[in-house]
Amino acid sequence: MTRSAFQDQFSTPGPAALVPGVLRGYRRWEVTLDMGLKALAHDDVWPPALRAGCRQPDTDHAAPAASCACGIYACHRPDDPQLAGISVLHPGCVVTGVVEAWGRAEVGVRGFRAQYARIVALAYVMPTQANLVEALGDSRYTFGEQCRTELPDGRIVKTADLFLHLGSPRKWERRLRGRYPGVAIFRDPAAMVAAFPPVDVSALLPA
Repeated sequence: MTRSAFQDQFSTPGPAALVPGVLRGYRRWEVTLDMGLKALAHDDVWPPALRAGCRQPDTDHAAPAASCACGIYACHRPDDPQLAGISVLHPGCVVTGVVEAWGRAEVGVRGFRAQYARIVALAYVMPTQANLVEALGDSRYTFGEQCRTELPDGRIVKTADLFLHLGSPRKWERRLRGRYPGVAIFRDPAAMVAAFPPVDVSALLPA
């Protein structure tokens, strides 16, 4: 798959290198109805640890490949514009977090594309009437009276009534913690960044 100008910012001129140790990066996920974390660019729900593969048909290269756009993406810095916006724990909204990556990696000026990654921290606020009005503007669910959503157990409900059928925000957090054990949870993004600060990757970038 040919890389775009955006993807070039997560790439190294030349073949992917084997990175000693781990890289630290920042990214966002959409919260699914059953409290999984889904990649924003496609429909894959992340397990606690992930191995990259290429989505191009009829390819046999390992991800990431220098000539392709494959790999697990993350930004070097938590203040990257790609990560802007409110982070709310609510189905259809997004949360922000930290990943550690290892194996083969393409390292660019804005971020990296890696072979392996795992989620190590998440930051979000609990839903309130005030922050949901802002956050739901980017939600995949339209909260209108006539809109319907299928729940994980097959029930069809009014999207406006998701709160009633999915339980309380505290229950969502418990389910998320159970699905991603060992991941550090923060209610303040600044506290997450203080605990997991950016790593200097200048030595990995071309001169």
